[in-house]
Parts: sequence; structure tokens; C-alpha cells
Amino acid sequence: MTSTNSEDLASQYAQLIDQEDDYLSQLVKCNKLILDAMNIIAKRAGVLHMDTVKQAAYHLHAMEQDLNRKLFEVRLEKSILANQMSQST
Repeated sequence: MTSTNSEDLASQYAQLIDQEDDYLSQLVKCNKLILDAMNIIAKRAGVLHMDTVKQAAYHLHAMEQDLNRKLFEVRLEKSILANQMSQST
């Protein structure tokens, strides 16, 4: 493989690291929101409209699942690129 191709792979890998970091940060925030929502439900369930609260909680959970899927995809691509990079040296 050429040097340019190796540089392209390294650049792509660096971009994937940035994406991974971003998704991890978003997951931390999402998990915090879920925990906060559960605490609010536990403390104030009697005065909240439960259907609305449940719907909001399910939306947060769906967001968490989507972020986990995206994180998986980035990590898979990183693994593939790592393999390609190791074969190019």
C-alpha cells in the first residue's frame, strides 16, 4: 500500500475515534437524563401524568439504544480499519 493510502486510513481512524468519543459523551448525558427521569418519577409519580412520563422515558430509552447502535457501528469500523492499517505496514 502507498503512503497516501496509509495516511488516508490513519485519518479515517482518527475521525472514528472522534465519533466514538462523541457518542460516548452523548450516552453519558442520556443515561444521566434517564436516571434523573426515574428519580423524578419515584418522588413525584402521584402528581405527574403517567402516560406522558412513560412516553418521555421510552423516548429517552430509544435514544440510548440508537446511540449504542451508532457506537457499535463506529467500533466495528475502527476494528476493520485497524486490520487494514496493520496489513499496510
